[in-house]
Amino acid sequence: MQAIQGRMIINVMRGCLSEVSATLKALRGQVAETKEGDALRNGLFFSLDLNLAAIHLLGIKLMEAEPVGEVDLSGAERVVLGMAGSFMAEPVAQLIDDALEGFAVPDERVSRELASGAAGRRLQ
Repeated sequence: MQAIQGRMIINVMRGCLSEVSATLKALRGQVAETKEGDALRNGLFFSLDLNLAAIHLLGIKLMEAEPVGEVDLSGAERVVLGMAGSFMAEPVAQLIDDALEGFAVPDERVSRELASGAAGRRLQ
């Protein structure tokens, strides 16, 4: 698999992970407030925490790669980003999809599409 190139697309991917992470943290808070059985609650905590850990680790990798403007992602990392990107509104979802599919997503395109798109909308 080829590396993803471009500081801005890497930054967009980090932002996407931050949005999904915030949503999972909010869900974790809701689970903490429920009075459900211990097994169900613990299972939900485990699932949410495992996803948060994966997102956090991938976010760190993207943060370290951003100054260089290039990142090599494993298949699993691409799947996580693809899933996270699918929850984002356009044009963010399409930019991430294109980068993961191997298309060039230069900084100029990211700037242009974010400026003309729904900059205020994040999650669908």
